[in-house]
Amino acid sequence: MTKRNAFLIHLGLSILVFSILLMLIIYVWYPAPYFDMEYRMKWIKLIAFVDIVIGPGLTLLVFKPDKPSIRFDMSVILALQLSALAWGVWNVWSVHPVLNVYFESQIYCLDSKDVRLSDVEKKLLSTPMPDKLMAILPYPETIEKKTEYLKQAKGDRPMVYYLGHMYEAAATDKTISLNQNQSGFMSVVEASEQHQKQWQDFISAYQGINSDWRYYRLNCIGDDRTAVFNRKTNTIEAVLKIRLPIYWEFQ
Repeated sequence: MTKRNAFLIHLGLSILVFSILLMLIIYVWYPAPYFDMEYRMKWIKLIAFVDIVIGPGLTLLVFKPDKPSIRFDMSVILALQLSALAWGVWNVWSVHPVLNVYFESQIYCLDSKDVRLSDVEKKLLSTPMPDKLMAILPYPETIEKKTEYLKQAKGDRPMVYYLGHMYEAAATDKTISLNQNQSGFMSVVEASEQHQKQWQDFISAYQGINSDWRYYRLNCIGDDRTAVFNRKTNTIEAVLKIRLPIYWEFQ
């Protein structure tokens, strides 16, 4: 086998593996609207670089048909490539969203580790649907209730991550009344030309504004954007690259 053929075979197999992984990431772990989140894209680019560039590149560099140690060299290259690939895939998989939770005008994406640490009831995870709002953490209406929340939220993350045992199922009769007044969202859009253009492109694609849409800060692994939430279907229909202020209240 020539060096050129060895490189092309390795490259073809690497592209095939990456294509399978990419389909898994896009359609299973990160379906719309999550795929273009910057944190995930960083790992996907790394996987592509390791799988398609580094692996075949090393084969092109070291492969010599008559080299006595060629089998050992190729075994080392494949072992390194697979190890790096497994590490990248694990990092992508480990933070894929399994539960969306509403609290204080924000929607939080919880991954499997978050769900485990927050002690979420299993019934809320029975039918994971990444585009659905599956749970609500009730707003603490009294000082006593807020104190109770704060006592149980022992950490540096938002309290929603520690209070999974208090989540309630996001039934439509609950989500339909969330933050009725959202006129303040347009003031955020109008403050930036970039936001205005994105908003116009969005409503053009959807052929107008749906009266059932609500706009919430989407908190997913640091990628703070705006979720366009349909209150009647409990569905996140789109994600806009518009960053709302922390603890934004539309009043």
